[in-house]
Amino acid sequence: LELVVFYASLIAVQAFGVFCFIALTGILGQRVQYDLRARIFNHLQRLSFSYFDRTPVGWIMSRLTSDTQRIAELVSWGLLDVTWALVNILTALTFMLTINWKLTLIVAAIIPVLVYVAAWFKKRILVEYRLARKLNSQITGQYNENITGVRVTQALNRQEKNLDEFAELTADMQRASYRAAWYSALFLPSVQLISALAIGSVLWFSGVNVSAGEMTIGGIQAFVSYIIFMIWPVQDLARVYASMQHAIASAERSFSLLDTEPEIVNRPDAVDPGAITGDIEFDHVTFYYEPDKPVLQDFNLHVRAGETIALVGETGGGKSTIVNLLCRFYEPKEGVIRIGGRDYTQLKLEAIHSRIGVVLQTPHLFSGTIRENIRYGRLDATDEEVEEAAKLAGAHDFIMAFENG
Repeated sequence: LELVVFYASLIAVQAFGVFCFIALTGILGQRVQYDLRARIFNHLQRLSFSYFDRTPVGWIMSRLTSDTQRIAELVSWGLLDVTWALVNILTALTFMLTINWKLTLIVAAIIPVLVYVAAWFKKRILVEYRLARKLNSQITGQYNENITGVRVTQALNRQEKNLDEFAELTADMQRASYRAAWYSALFLPSVQLISALAIGSVLWFSGVNVSAGEMTIGGIQAFVSYIIFMIWPVQDLARVYASMQHAIASAERSFSLLDTEPEIVNRPDAVDPGAITGDIEFDHVTFYYEPDKPVLQDFNLHVRAGETIALVGETGGGKSTIVNLLCRFYEPKEGVIRIGGRDYTQLKLEAIHSRIGVVLQTPHLFSGTIRENIRYGRLDATDEEVEEAAKLAGAHDFIMAFENG
């Protein structure tokens, strides 16, 4: 009875330990995914406009969604599988050493071979997964662009052309994924083949030992059973290793985003002057989005305090660029912009953005109520101030026509 109680207690402790380990691993994975997504989201809000000019939305969305999920899965369940496999392998090796250390050395000799095979497959699998992740970002970008631009697509009858481009892109990703899956599929059988060769070598060598009277048949059976016990964890490691290559490709792209530094930052001596008043002056300002393609060149503008002006010109002439420079979404490549006689790079970005109102060419509504959208730039605005702003914008009657006003 005591033995039964002891055995039952041992099983209960083991079950509780497994439960705790799996639960903590799952929590770790979710925490990693949450923290990584929060870090990326926060970092994106600090990046300069120039980053979004040259980076497709789909690429960014892939970093926030599928890539972070793949990294979290590796950290959580990959860690669980690796830990479980290593414990089983070390346990098997320990018992094998107690039976016959020479045979154990033969089994251990396959480890360098497995490492070489793993490195060979890693190089090829990782290349294909990198390509697949890149193409996945482009596919996500096309989804986003075609959904948001569906009116333009239908108006210009571009459906068939867009479908052809999308089909070509998905076919490229399919081929890259197939190649990665092919290498991954070959990896596990290669591990099994090497393991089978190890078992064959052990059986041959142990047969010699039995003939010499150095081992018993029971010892051989026990040793082979431990090898088989060790093979499954080795195969688990091989599977996790193949999955790891996909996660590595995702991690490289996610952390490359986090490593990107904003081009427009506060100077160490930047100040918040409180109110911003005075003239606005563009002094010999030159600016370009691409080198050798200046949008503004040696541009001068002087707007006096209280003065109202209009910028008129052809498309691409730099009207929006002037506003973007004034808001310090970009900075001049040459020349100086002054507000109230002070170089505006001496002012904190927050001070400029909170005191210059701009209505962008393309309006954007965030998810939520109209009231929340109007209050978006000033969260402490009262309901009366929100309604007054709507009246000044000529939107009050239009808003009140909705069912809930």
